[in-house]
Parts: sequence; structure tokens; C-alpha cells
Amino acid sequence: MKLGPAAVATALVAIAFSGCGGSSTSSSPTTTTATTTSSGTGSAAVTPPPGTPAALRGVHGGVLLAGDLPGFVPRGYSAPRTSAQSAVAEYPPERRASEAARLKALGFIAGIEERLAPTTGGSVNEEAISLVSQFRSAHGANGEVAAGIKLALARGESAFAVPGIPGARGFGSTGSPPDANVAFPVGAYYYLVGFSSSTATRAQLIAAAQRLYSRVRG
Repeated sequence: MKLGPAAVATALVAIAFSGCGGSSTSSSPTTTTATTTSSGTGSAAVTPPPGTPAALRGVHGGVLLAGDLPGFVPRGYSAPRTSAQSAVAEYPPERRASEAARLKALGFIAGIEERLAPTTGGSVNEEAISLVSQFRSAHGANGEVAAGIKLALARGESAFAVPGIPGARGFGSTGSPPDANVAFPVGAYYYLVGFSSSTATRAQLIAAAQRLYSRVRG
């Protein structure tokens, strides 16, 4: 699972905000320090950090809660991304300009990324992610989903079906630990949830994504 900036944007590292619009556990460039209002390894919910746009604080800004993905609890958020440039700040220097241009063309507005930690400690490489990005239109959110699956397949990952969520795509790899991600659009919003763990399963991730979808679809 690779954690990373938002694009496939906002999401794709091990779990990443891989591109900028979305993050994934298999492709994001680097991780950032999360901010949290809780103590210990996690809590039922974590308050979005200062600077989070109002549109991402309401129902459409939903992320995973404790209990959604067995074995993981919210740990905190990375700083909100409020421009295409900030969304790709953690990318390798040679990729930043092209990724920022891609996100800007899709109409990226802002995104937040929540990290989740194993409830039992887990290994240093195990974690989960939940992110949401707002675009100017449904075209942008759909484009981010398409970009994410395209990048995942190019990396040699496998795709899997995600029932019950219109437009959702699942992808992942069998590494050590394995990782899996589910990305889906809801109007102008893009969502991605993922994990890098030897204990979580794709079926559990799909169920978590379905719970999230039921809360954010409006």
C-alpha cells in the first residue's frame, strides 16, 4: 500500500492521495504527518484540521469511521490540499508540474486525507487511508477514478469488482503486506479508501466503502 498525495491522483501510494484527487495504498509518493485531536492510536472519529474547506466538512466530506474497516481506527489527517500545486507537493520534483496540470484540468478544488492505524499495533508498513477530493464537476471526479485505475493497471496491479457503488473501481497488489484500494465518484466528489495490511481483506474494504457511500451520497 503506498500512501501518497492526492491524485491518482490524490491517491495511490501504498495508500495515497495518489495524484491529488485521490490517494491510494499503492501509489502515492510519500507520506505526511497527520494531525489529530485524539490521543493514543486512534478514535471513533477525528476532527478535520484547520483550513479544511466548508464543503469538505459537511456530509460530502465524509471519511471512514472506527468500525468501518475492521482492525483500523482513525489516526488523523494530513494538511488539507486547497490547490493543484499543494496536492502534488509530495511528488518527486519531476512529476509535480505535469500532475498539477492534470488535476487543474480536471477542476480540482480541494482534498483531505485521513490516515487510519491498526488497533493492535501492526507492523510499521500497515495502515489504511480514506480521502475525499472536491472537483468543479462530476467530470473531474469521474476522471480521477479513471486515472487511478489506469495507473494501477500500468503498475501491474489487478482490478476487482465493487458492487453496490455506481462507478466504483477496485485495484490492488499482492505485496508484503498486500494492499487494496476502492475509488468512487459521487457527483463532483472523489473518494478513495485503501489499506496495506496482512490482516484486512478486499471484502472488508468493499464493505467499508459501501458504508461510506451510504453516508456521502446525499
